[in-house]
Amino acid sequence: MDRGARTEPTALFPVKHPPGHFVEVDGQRLHILARGSGPTIVLCGGLGSNWFDWQDTVEILSARHRVVVIDRPGFGLSDPLPAGATPTVKGEADRIIGVLDELDVTEPAVVVGHSIAGFYAEAVARLYPSRIRGVLLLDSSAESDPRRVIPAAVRVKTAHMIATALSRTGLQTLAGPRVRRVLNQATPPDGTPQETFDWVDDIYRRPTYLAAALVEDVVYSDLAVELTRLRKKSRLDVPVIVAAAHTGRPSPWAKRWIRTQRRLAVKLRADFTILMPAHHHAMIDKPAEVAALITELV
Repeated sequence: MDRGARTEPTALFPVKHPPGHFVEVDGQRLHILARGSGPTIVLCGGLGSNWFDWQDTVEILSARHRVVVIDRPGFGLSDPLPAGATPTVKGEADRIIGVLDELDVTEPAVVVGHSIAGFYAEAVARLYPSRIRGVLLLDSSAESDPRRVIPAAVRVKTAHMIATALSRTGLQTLAGPRVRRVLNQATPPDGTPQETFDWVDDIYRRPTYLAAALVEDVVYSDLAVELTRLRKKSRLDVPVIVAAAHTGRPSPWAKRWIRTQRRLAVKLRADFTILMPAHHHAMIDKPAEVAALITELV
């Protein structure tokens, strides 16, 4: 049995029939979705992502692989981001390894990082090369010259103040799920199930979710700087695929984004591919194509 994997939910919000289970890593209770058996694949979503964003991809991959989706603190059904905590690249890499340890995974795993989690996926491969067999960077964040002007402590404090204000005024409850629909344009091939809509209505209204999302957003530049420093000190010796999402509609922004993703692939000596037509959350509207790329790394 998985060590520590069957603890009952005790979060601030009651959870009925969570789709996954809970593990504790460094004192933090995390919700993970684990399916299937075989070579292990870890899926890490982008800013504000939840386990259900990977639903179709998990279904495809779990037929032949062990697939693990991790909700970072404050997201999904994981416990809130601890007071005063600030996400770091190393911290998130350590968290991935901590989950693998809790699940008794000893063989090297493939790690997928979507958007900002591309930082974490690359970092875990650099920091723990013996634990990782390959990395897919899915429409990953990419910064060639990250800069910081306002101190991180000020940005994080401001993020908490904004989250508190939006929650107390009721704006988050009113607009949370609608914001999700505006920011996430992807649609599953067979449509979005009602269960996903129900979870969105629940999770996107939680003050702890909003706080976690805003905090991770405001420390983006710090994460980029940390990864840049890590690249200078460590090697990336596993196969890497950089997959860029493109809607197929021509625009200056789209061309610039593809160039950015291609440069990231060159920097990391990675294979490069374009998923088209696909939105930023390509694992939602192109699950089969994303699963095929992951399988290449396995």
